[in-house]
Amino acid sequence: MEKVLLRRVPEYNPEFIRKIITEGMDELGIEKTTRENITIKPNVVLAHHKLAPSAFTRPEFLDGLLMSLQKLQGPNSKVTITEKSGTGLPTSRMFRRAGYRRLKNLHGIKLLPLEEDKKSRIPLSKGTVHETITTGTSIADNDFLVYAPKLKSNVLSHGLTAALKLNIGILLDRERMWNHNFKLDQKIADLLEVGLPDLVVTDAIEAAVGGNQMTQHGVHLGLIILAKNPVAHDAVCAHILHLDPKKIPYLSIAHLRGYGPLDLSEITIGGDISLEEIQKTTKTWDLGLKKVDQVDTGMKILCGLPYCSGGCHGVFLDWLYMIKDRKPKLWKKLPEWTVVIGKYKGDVCADRLMKIGSCTEIQGKVKARKQVKIKGCPPKHKDLVLFWLLRGRIINPLLRLDLIIDSYFFLFLSWCRRLLSGRL
Repeated sequence: MEKVLLRRVPEYNPEFIRKIITEGMDELGIEKTTRENITIKPNVVLAHHKLAPSAFTRPEFLDGLLMSLQKLQGPNSKVTITEKSGTGLPTSRMFRRAGYRRLKNLHGIKLLPLEEDKKSRIPLSKGTVHETITTGTSIADNDFLVYAPKLKSNVLSHGLTAALKLNIGILLDRERMWNHNFKLDQKIADLLEVGLPDLVVTDAIEAAVGGNQMTQHGVHLGLIILAKNPVAHDAVCAHILHLDPKKIPYLSIAHLRGYGPLDLSEITIGGDISLEEIQKTTKTWDLGLKKVDQVDTGMKILCGLPYCSGGCHGVFLDWLYMIKDRKPKLWKKLPEWTVVIGKYKGDVCADRLMKIGSCTEIQGKVKARKQVKIKGCPPKHKDLVLFWLLRGRIINPLLRLDLIIDSYFFLFLSWCRRLLSGRL
């Protein structure tokens, strides 16, 4: 029987968080032996005070976690926080925007962007998408790996971001988006062979639900979730969001590979709040989990098969939700384009037609004054942002001067640091 703990934490008070995590580690049976090399991986896919205030693991949460881990540290112990941000932005900037630099000074830890870490190439014996992966040595070589996810909904991964989805951030950009399509579930399960945490401590004091995984709004939940087994942990998280873990393919694949249980009859739920009580709070939450052609916008969206929630269909839905989250007035006034995604069977008549994804094709007659295609499997968010700026005059929320500076000037500095250190 795997154990998952649900603990009440009403606010981001580091000292109270330390107390709860320390008690949880004792209840889970974490041995109090000294660890020389501790790695913590939070979720920092994007951090921005206006655009993405609820997308990342909060620094106050990590402050409490770091204090609780002190009992596992000896005089020569090294603690590293590592992560790879999304959207092509340098992780060092996201660490700063998330408020992690204070943690470095306060606790004497190392903040290490995954792209600036020494690299390890690791073969996978169970992989069906990845035969090998490249990741940082801080992930591959440690004696205590802690995952600190942010509980979020995510339309790209069947509604849930928790411990297993966090593993996408152990990959560098080239491998991260490779087969981020209908093979995404197998890809996520493959990564457990390397990214298998010894402890999962989830920031659900404020969850983030209902929109784009980076820009959606936070909702108070007042909860910390602790477990040693990431699959059991994610199964409970799925139930918190009223999802069936057996219908989340990457969880089912991980279960079949022997990584952990999905059935609540095989999981002991402890703590000071029941799952049923939490579900009363979350029962009205809209996770935004619908097909992209079902969203109510000014665009006409035609979906072909197969429906690829982890690829082109999901990425375009994610892009639409970004506008809904941060520019709701624009959401209601999107230009009247016809958008086709996937292999669509039927005739298409449109004034302006856009096809999204390398595999998209129309199996029928096409009549359109203007046609364009955005390639990629899936296309990058940057490509969608640039296209709609140039062709649709849509200023996406990501088009901010500070993020543009991060994307080019600071990304160039990060590249220079990696070149000089031989870690490109």
